[in-house]
Amino acid sequence: MYVVDDDGAILDVLRLMLKTVGLEVAAYSSPGEFLEKVDPRRPGCVVLDLWMPELNGFETLVRLRERAKTIPVVFLTGNGDVSAVIRAMRLGAVDFFEKPVNNGALLESIQHWVQYDIRMHEALRRRQLTLTRLATLSSRQRQVLDCVLNGMSNKATARHLGVSPKAIEVSRAHVMEKMRAHNVVDLISAVIGCPHMAGGTGSCPSCLQETKPAGLADHRSKVRI
Repeated sequence: MYVVDDDGAILDVLRLMLKTVGLEVAAYSSPGEFLEKVDPRRPGCVVLDLWMPELNGFETLVRLRERAKTIPVVFLTGNGDVSAVIRAMRLGAVDFFEKPVNNGALLESIQHWVQYDIRMHEALRRRQLTLTRLATLSSRQRQVLDCVLNGMSNKATARHLGVSPKAIEVSRAHVMEKMRAHNVVDLISAVIGCPHMAGGTGSCPSCLQETKPAGLADHRSKVRI
């Protein structure tokens, strides 16, 4: 959890408020120092002041996205207008508050986005694990896996690939073992929609899409000015 604001008093208030709900807080008065220290491997949320002398919030967000692609950014400003809100949202901010801020609303937003980023990081971890396991499959095993994803039986897969049903059973068992799947449902849940599936079901949704909370668009549109 990060807070970036050139006002030391604001930093102290936010640090104390966030710690009361169990969030670890790294507070920075310098956007440059924040950009050097931010760890994209750790899930969290950034509360970012809009107007700062070193870098403004827009510039900071653009540079942040070069290092941390997913971490949610909540803007906090003492001087906001509609054009600033629109620009912030176009750059990918998830919420926008004006000082003096409603602490309860700010805290609710931060907690929501911290949990969102935790889920996103977990989804990315699972996706990378799936890609690593997919890379261990032979070309025949990838073909068999494609057939499984398309709902084909062992007999239908054998006819499609021109081999014996027994050979398909063996290949399918190897696929299950390499993918660490206990059953077909586990297998499909792990790989469906993976963009690295050769000849796979390209029309399936991304494996990350399931982690997107319902009502995300509504939550992003909230502006507190």
